[in-house]
Amino acid sequence: MNSVQNQVTNSVKALVRFALWCYFKRITLIGFSKENHAKPVIYLGNHQNALIDALLIATTTRRKTTFLTRSDVFKNPLIGRLLRYIGMLPIYRFRDGVDTLSKNTPIFNRCGEILHDHEAILIFPEGNHGLKRRVRPLKKGFISLLTHRWSRDKQPVYLSPIGVNYKNAVRFPDCATFVYGKAFQVNPFEPTPDSIQSLLNQLHQQLSVLTTHIPESLEVYYDQIEAGLEKGGQLFLNPIKANDIIAQFERALHIDPSGVAANDIWLKVNSEKSISFFQKACSLISKFLFECLNIVPISIWRLFLKPGIKQPEFVSTARFGFSLLFFPAYFLLLFILIAVFSKNLGMALAIPMIHFILNIIFVKKYANPLH
Repeated sequence: MNSVQNQVTNSVKALVRFALWCYFKRITLIGFSKENHAKPVIYLGNHQNALIDALLIATTTRRKTTFLTRSDVFKNPLIGRLLRYIGMLPIYRFRDGVDTLSKNTPIFNRCGEILHDHEAILIFPEGNHGLKRRVRPLKKGFISLLTHRWSRDKQPVYLSPIGVNYKNAVRFPDCATFVYGKAFQVNPFEPTPDSIQSLLNQLHQQLSVLTTHIPESLEVYYDQIEAGLEKGGQLFLNPIKANDIIAQFERALHIDPSGVAANDIWLKVNSEKSISFFQKACSLISKFLFECLNIVPISIWRLFLKPGIKQPEFVSTARFGFSLLFFPAYFLLLFILIAVFSKNLGMALAIPMIHFILNIIFVKKYANPLH
């Protein structure tokens, strides 16, 4: 990557990082260490929230990270060229057509070069995204990436699991917690079915600890567990505590299949979380004021854009993209109109700035999530 491209990439990342800070009420990193910055590392995270997952990880690791994403977002030549320019590469899947899989070879070769230069790659090993609070079965695509790397040289690669956690990925503003597990070294190995499955199991187990994980064995109780954790406050953002409560619930079911003992767990969890009348009132009032202040973008979003989104996993990504494009243009237009009609440059600067500050106060302090 030449210096000009590097500067553009860093500028884009800084812009996106600031936009994400404005969009989210809180972004928390747990266990992040710069120790991995000098190592060839593959970041591997569970995938819930479409492109937002990649943007948050890529902008918070604070190192040059190339991330692989589904090939269909590269279909538009202009968008595809821009995405490649800022460090994204397409990955082709069976659903894209068997004949497209051969296109992964040069992508994996490029990834091998990236790791050889001790840089970082981000990939989501589940191979798809979903809002269910569960680590889905992992695909072996990243192992193909490793074997391509080792065809160049036999140096070890470090795998760094990341637990991606959202309070409510569909609503705005949301809170996110990224829990970084300890990177572990993987030496070259013969990719037999047993060795591949062993590595997949190891990674799946680590990811299941780093994010709220409601196992498939509890699928029939999924809605009950999710509702119980949601009423308990921000438990989705504390996967260690959330998973401990899920384990308690499962043990209680084994002891008392009637579910009485299990339901007592939610009574205890919910009793620990209480919101005062004053807090509720402030939240409702601020929500009303925010919707009045931003009636134009909210109306455009709800009436014209959101109805066209078929998959809920894309709601947050689409809303973030809309906000990123709309609000700078809106504030600029507001500045121009006030400056032209009032002839007062100070007022033209102050009103958009006050509008922006009030929005930030809502997001950071008094947010009552919007659909």
